[in-house]
Amino acid sequence: MELKILAPEGGSRDAEDGEIALRGPLIMQGYFNRPDATAAVMREGWLLTGDLGRVDRQGRLTITGRKKEVIILANGKNLYPEEIEAHYRQSPFVKEVCVTAFGEHKTGQRLYGVVVPDMEALAARKVVNAGDLLRFELEGLSASLPSYKRVLGYDVWFEPLPRTTTGKLKRHEIVRRLQEIASSTSPAVSEADERWQADPHVSAALEVVRRRAIGGLPCRPSANLELDLGLDSMERVELLTELEQEFGVRVAEEQTHQIFTLGQLIDAVRPVPGNRTPAAGNAATVAGVSDDSWAVLLSDLPPETDPVLGGLLSPRPILEPVLYVVSWLLPRLLGTVRVSGLDNLPKAGAFLICPNHQSYVDPFFVCGVLPYRTLARAFFVGAVEYFETPLMSWVARKLHCVPVDPDSNLVPAMKAGAFGLAHDKVLILFPEGERSIDGTVKRFKKGAPILSRHLGVPVVPVAIAGAYDVWPRGRSCNWRGLLPWSRSHVRIQFGDPIQFTEGESAADAAARLRATVDGLWQRL
Repeated sequence: MELKILAPEGGSRDAEDGEIALRGPLIMQGYFNRPDATAAVMREGWLLTGDLGRVDRQGRLTITGRKKEVIILANGKNLYPEEIEAHYRQSPFVKEVCVTAFGEHKTGQRLYGVVVPDMEALAARKVVNAGDLLRFELEGLSASLPSYKRVLGYDVWFEPLPRTTTGKLKRHEIVRRLQEIASSTSPAVSEADERWQADPHVSAALEVVRRRAIGGLPCRPSANLELDLGLDSMERVELLTELEQEFGVRVAEEQTHQIFTLGQLIDAVRPVPGNRTPAAGNAATVAGVSDDSWAVLLSDLPPETDPVLGGLLSPRPILEPVLYVVSWLLPRLLGTVRVSGLDNLPKAGAFLICPNHQSYVDPFFVCGVLPYRTLARAFFVGAVEYFETPLMSWVARKLHCVPVDPDSNLVPAMKAGAFGLAHDKVLILFPEGERSIDGTVKRFKKGAPILSRHLGVPVVPVAIAGAYDVWPRGRSCNWRGLLPWSRSHVRIQFGDPIQFTEGESAADAAARLRATVDGLWQRL
């Protein structure tokens, strides 16, 4: 058999990708008595397969998709959706994905995706806010693609994508459904939904939900808390706590990880004897309690004898000087560091240090410039996935790092931060919650302002610049950027402490903190 790659129409003959053509004794001579059909697929004995692919220097053929499904951009570039889909399916949390041209740009200028999350993988990770995690995964995978191959928008569907009997995506049907969703208004309320809303418990719960739903309130039990109601992980906790107070129940922690829809949420707080532990006598059920859910949650902190958090209070007379010397030396051995504004750090008392998050090495650079009195009282709330082995668990205890996954255990993570602050410690917290995909300052989460307000402690904003060039998210470490004589220089600036008042919402406070850090970063 002979094989060759045909250049795309209008493209160069040496194009890397093109239609696969075959010639040899196994190839047909043509369709019987159908010269028109034969002419469409045969050229000088070559069969035009309709498949697209490339051949590498070793002669290996890679099939990248079907010609009829190719997406042609306005600049003439051809994109093969199956190849892009395979790239995004590398995430363990993506079960299915369909990439298509959708939106205002009919020529295919805007790549759009439909993503179906792997619910089993999310449940194993105890993640209920699939959107946040999927965005992080897709951003990271996009970083390794050329800009014209990146998905610029996507929908999250929880039902399987429509396929043919041979397993191929029904792309035209998917696009049709996207168009219907884009053009539709609020869905009509069915009779079943009306009967569900008529339930007194449901009606009372919906009154509470309506006060917090950002994306409006689709009055159906299947409405997704995150995608339909617009609730992030913080707002989910606040809503659940308020419903627990309203109905005098306590939802078991393991059950909260299984709540994805409005119907599941309302059923979880239904006061049915025997199916959960009543919260009677708890501060959450006392009439007249503050409407602030976090005031209730953070009023009940673990005792000083807690096996995990109690380690934050243990003295380290020998280890602390050693850690200070290592922390001081490490960033200066790795690169050039310039710091300003250290006088803004409070001399005593608890406070938070909140930097932007550019790189894997950010914590080392921040700790490396702190005064001894501050570093000795500093602690972290770190992702548990980095401290699962016995050795790393020991390291976490010695470094005063509490391993808690804020994605799946937000309340314990917040209580860990509140526990340390209540005992005069300094919490180093990255409010973005994840490393920036491009080095710029992203949206801040509300955890830092909530802890600051309820513990009555200030927040010191910190800007980091230059660390992104050393070890950005989604890429391997730039070891050259860690050398003092390289061009990479890390600059850190500490701003004036910020206090948050009771009258300021957590969202507004987070936005103000982010604007302050971004201003410092822009000046750097």
